[in-house]
Amino acid sequence: MNFFSLLSISDIVNSFGVDPVPSVELDPIGKAISWIFDLFTGYYGAIALGVIVFTLCLKTLVLPLDIYSRVKTKKQSLMMEKMRPQMEKLQKQYANDKNMYQQKVMELQKANGYNPIGACIPMLVSLVVFMIVFSSFSAYSNYATLKNYNEMVAAYNGSVLVYVTEDEANTDTEKFLIGKDNCYRVDFDKFIAFRGSELNAEEFNAKNENEKWEVVTSFVQLNARQAVVEWYEDNKSATEFGWIGNMWYPDSMLNKKVPDFSTFQSSVARAIGVGGSATFEDDYNEVTYNLTTEKNTFNGYFVLIILAIGLMFLQQFIMMRSQKAANELSSVDGSAAKTNKWMMIIMPIMFGVFSFFYSAAFSVYMIVNTLYGLVSTLIINKIVSVRFSKNGGVSVKNTGRPSAKAKRLK
Repeated sequence: MNFFSLLSISDIVNSFGVDPVPSVELDPIGKAISWIFDLFTGYYGAIALGVIVFTLCLKTLVLPLDIYSRVKTKKQSLMMEKMRPQMEKLQKQYANDKNMYQQKVMELQKANGYNPIGACIPMLVSLVVFMIVFSSFSAYSNYATLKNYNEMVAAYNGSVLVYVTEDEANTDTEKFLIGKDNCYRVDFDKFIAFRGSELNAEEFNAKNENEKWEVVTSFVQLNARQAVVEWYEDNKSATEFGWIGNMWYPDSMLNKKVPDFSTFQSSVARAIGVGGSATFEDDYNEVTYNLTTEKNTFNGYFVLIILAIGLMFLQQFIMMRSQKAANELSSVDGSAAKTNKWMMIIMPIMFGVFSFFYSAAFSVYMIVNTLYGLVSTLIINKIVSVRFSKNGGVSVKNTGRPSAKAKRLK
């Protein structure tokens, strides 16, 4: 390079690239989730499809426990119905003595082989599995959010690197940025040659160095921002599903297809445990600069949230109806039935809150999980009822004559 060309290289060092956020490691369940999602890479609604397949696989895996629990629950419900006359008699007999009522009920249940705890153990195992999966699924959701952002960062930086060389003697006019690690000087002569007729060389040379920097920066940023838009357009079909723009955020009008920095910052904080202050806020806003429309478009309309609440309410209603006798007779004053009615309200609201604050992908998981449970419960209840009917139902034993204290209460 001759003397005049050397003068055309700016001594100012500028940063054109942006830094990715730290990545996170997935646990074994998270890796299994990732493997299932990867099966649908390239398909529209890949995330939704992956969630559905993952949920069906998980529910099938724990199906033996579910079958045992539901069969046991249904059998005991039928037994409780058979014991209803005796238990109603005990309710009247010990209306003023709850402790004695509970004792007599336990004696009656024991005599007839009724074990209320038997159906609970598999349900507790299923609950533990759910909590583990919930934790791993939430972690994967945050991992995927960071991964998508870092891939946009890679697209942005990749566009910048097209113009970069570490060799000042390089004659390629496209390589007008000289340096490495996101810190570059500019060879203005190469920039002029690269732009060709698109740039008025005389007008450009008339500018001072700072003004030239602004022109170069604007050109590089414009192309880098557009590279992010192109990446987004090429990959958005995986996270879209029907009316939902991004499955990793809630199906809500309070969320956008591309979140603002504060929402994204929350995902980063949950994933890597940092607050993420202004250290990468400028980078995030730069990377998503041309995604203004997506930043202002609703991510959803609460459809999945309402559906998750409705299905959970239906499941609770069916379970309560199938255990009507147990709910009415397990306490002398029927307070257990009132408690279960409250549970029928509280459980759907609780899962609705989960769907509201977590991702649409989690809402899909909850919906598929609940539908699977509903269908299997209805089928199992029908089969057990038919088998009991064919076998002549269940016989109920009496526990004998009332105690001396009971006689006094008559």
